Amino acid sequence: MPCFRARHYSTGEPLEITIQGGRIGSMNSLRTELSELESMALPFVSPSFFDLQVNGYGGQWFSDLSLTTGHIGQIASQLARFGIGQFLPAVVTNTTCAMHHSVRTISRAIQEMPWLGQQVAGIHLEGPWISSRDGARGAHPLHAIRSPDLDEFDSLQAASNGMIKLVTVAPELPGMNRFIRELVSRGIVVAMGHTAANADEIQAAVDAGVTLATHLGNGLESRIHRHHNPLWPQLADDRLSCSLIVDGQHLPAAFVKTVIRAKTLDRVLLTCDISGWAGLPSGEYVSDWGGCDVLDSGKLVVSGQPEFLAGSHLGLGDCIATATVLGEIPLARAVDLATLQPRKLLNLTIPELSAGGLADLTIFQEPRTLSQKSHAELPILATMSQGQMVYQAEGFHFGSA
Repeated sequence: MPCFRARHYSTGEPLEITIQGGRIGSMNSLRTELSELESMALPFVSPSFFDLQVNGYGGQWFSDLSLTTGHIGQIASQLARFGIGQFLPAVVTNTTCAMHHSVRTISRAIQEMPWLGQQVAGIHLEGPWISSRDGARGAHPLHAIRSPDLDEFDSLQAASNGMIKLVTVAPELPGMNRFIRELVSRGIVVAMGHTAANADEIQAAVDAGVTLATHLGNGLESRIHRHHNPLWPQLADDRLSCSLIVDGQHLPAAFVKTVIRAKTLDRVLLTCDISGWAGLPSGEYVSDWGGCDVLDSGKLVVSGQPEFLAGSHLGLGDCIATATVLGEIPLARAVDLATLQPRKLLNLTIPELSAGGLADLTIFQEPRTLSQKSHAELPILATMSQGQMVYQAEGFHFGSA
């Protein structure tokens, strides 16, 4: 049976791990067999990374009318290079027709490619029920933003075959509190984001059942009141967890550290919010719902509006590494924010690093901090989904027991 050696990401214990039938067959300590130097040379192993918000990759968006089932398989394969074993495709604000096409195509892809169902854990609707204000709506198209409509949600959920698990909304929209309660009653996790809500509107939304702040610190108006703005009430409410895009571009270090201290690590999650334009060379690009400029630095911005980001070009592994630098937290805790925390939010099974546990694993090396220290890299060696290798770096090999 396949086997490999690695350090437990949290304890540092050197282990020999075998894989059998999609699960961890055995996990034996090597502490008495290896020297400290030999142990330190081993890579780390953790539960596979989980991203709540993946927009696409390589020029293909989950929100485009051009989306095919083949595209979805290709994107999933690319994400595995970043250590992402499970994720939620983000279907963002678009016309009703386009959003139906997206969720229907994602559902059909899983039917056609059963292996994909192990990686796509659901769908994240980010919009269309968000703020129409500049800045707050981010890269979402103004013409497609609309008021909450329960019938529209139910029709999207039916088209997705029940795959919608997370919905991001703006609390200030008329009728939103009833809408939130109805979604929660249907078993949906509701988040707030792309919002210009005031403190009362935010509190009412949390009272109605919102449990997550989507990419806190982004999706905001450029100019906000120093005290009365959407940030402080979201930071202050202990019922609310938050996701952060810690790629070295979306948030400064001071903000990351402040959020971690206010929320504690038990209420913080990491997402890369990777863009459909990630992985492309610099230039101007247009999709059927908007445009983007890919700068020479790799930074992605809304066409003609360089102050507004259009998602990230970095994968979740690099966001984990960057969180250790900007957030000044241990690597093991940063990994938890991208493995345990998102699965807890969605009430999903957490892969256990023990014999009999699901072999949903990511194997990676020590982070590398880059010279500018604005972000770091996490070299990924392998990503495994229920014992199946979905990514394997050149030069990394499994043995046999």
